[in-house]
Amino acid sequence: MLSARLWYASIAVCGAILGGMGLSSVVSGRIALVPVSLSIGGVGMIAGVIYDVFISSSSLDTMPDTRAVWITIVMAAIGGLAGIWALVG
Repeated sequence: MLSARLWYASIAVCGAILGGMGLSSVVSGRIALVPVSLSIGGVGMIAGVIYDVFISSSSLDTMPDTRAVWITIVMAAIGGLAGIWALVG
């Protein structure tokens, strides 16, 4: 159960990072294919997590291997640190 929560939380964090990067470019006036795609992808990842957690009947049956869960968690942490670094620096 803990790995399921970590899996969905890390996917949501990755989606928020991608969506935030894309939306910040779109809001600042630089509308191009890449920022719009990042925005759509990030919102889609968050919407997918919300659907899997709250609407899907049994989301625990489709859990990936524990290695994939931990790789996703590490990548979400790296993305979060990179986002903080970009804001500070």
